[in-house]
Amino acid sequence: MRPEFEREPVRARLLGESAALTPLGGAAALVTALAPDALLLRRVLDEALSSLG
Repeated sequence: MRPEFEREPVRARLLGESAALTPLGGAAALVTALAPDALLLRRVLDEALSSLG
């Protein structure tokens, strides 16, 4: 949750080949990701967080 999402929600978009970012109601967003192992999943989620600023 981020207060700035209340004013300007995130755009739904793909994050690489195995993840997607979607807006949620209010000031929140959801990242859905798949990976063959936990280390790669962690990297995908970290990249998603970085893309949000």
